[in-house]
Amino acid sequence: MKTSRVLLLLGLTFLLISCSGNEKPWVPPAQTWQDLQILIETRPTQLRVGMNEFLVIANRQQRGFSSDLMVDVRTEYSGWKQAMPDGALGVFRKALPVKDVQKDRLYVRLKRRGESTEMMFALSPSQVQQ
Repeated sequence: MKTSRVLLLLGLTFLLISCSGNEKPWVPPAQTWQDLQILIETRPTQLRVGMNEFLVIANRQQRGFSSDLMVDVRTEYSGWKQAMPDGALGVFRKALPVKDVQKDRLYVRLKRRGESTEMMFALSPSQVQQ
């Protein structure tokens, strides 16, 4: 009985390892506005056609997060949507549609202290070379 559990556990472990892809997720380069460094991550980490969750990570350089920041995001196929803060960590989340993983972009609008800016993040490394 104990041997069969060990074999089952080993089999499941090998199955999970074989299912995991070797492809690493691509993360667009960070951008800076005022004293904020803006990073983008996606969920799932491998972008796919359909709804994807975008995480906008806004860190004040050497001083943690900014509590007075409003973040709106959009893709080529959506209007501006407010990203919701994930606690007091400087992380903002929003799910948006992606139709072309190689060509779509994420647009980020930041508002803080009466000032605003817009940023564009390429969603694939092939866009950076264009």
